[in-house]
Amino acid sequence: MKRAAVFLSAMVVGVTTRAIAQQATSPADQRASGSQAEFIVKTVPLHHLTSKEAMNLLMPYVRTNGGGVYEVSPNVRAVTIRETSKIYAEMMSVLGQYDREPATVTLSFALVAAENTNRRDPSLTGLDSLLRGVLKFSGYRLLSTSVANASERGYVVQKLTADGDPYTLDVEVEDLRVDGGDASVHLRVSLARDVVPMRGQTQGRPPTNVLSTGVTVPLGQTVVLGTSALGNGQRALILTVRPQLAKK
Repeated sequence: MKRAAVFLSAMVVGVTTRAIAQQATSPADQRASGSQAEFIVKTVPLHHLTSKEAMNLLMPYVRTNGGGVYEVSPNVRAVTIRETSKIYAEMMSVLGQYDREPATVTLSFALVAAENTNRRDPSLTGLDSLLRGVLKFSGYRLLSTSVANASERGYVVQKLTADGDPYTLDVEVEDLRVDGGDASVHLRVSLARDVVPMRGQTQGRPPTNVLSTGVTVPLGQTVVLGTSALGNGQRALILTVRPQLAKK
């Protein structure tokens, strides 16, 4: 009877030990084990990004234990993705946005004088109403215009004139989105008044900064980038921009 009791006690201990071991398995380990069957492995060809660029772009999206993005070969424009189907679809969406030919945007700038004159400049048809809706001045006069094409992550410099004074416009295209409802361009813009050397001088003073700003502009819309007061504040210099996707 003692041997039977000892044997039964050993069986109970064994069963209890197995139950504790099963409970000790963490939910994360269970998910990782269960997710193995959900993995898909695909080699994705690239059209414009290099394999290194694609890996840097996609690796932050890897969230599953055992998942990853791998280079096929330094000489092959492709990456191999190992992830669950949901995260794989997310990665393909990101690739669709960035693995494309760099887009080009046409930027139309206008330099406008704002004055309290009740004047309506015929050359500002359409833009005049926009300015009156957002600014306090009663009259607007077109001073200069500029049109430039800039590629994604590109940089352009334009020369403008306002009542005989020279200005330099520097524009950097930091981000350009061309698809969907968020089609827009993020610009870094600065406008500086150039100082012309006086007679007898070899060079003038450094340019005077008029405005400097970063702004995201929806494609096809005109926005006021900034204003700079002139004189006693009864006049101001206004810079507007209208970005549009350049025609190929």
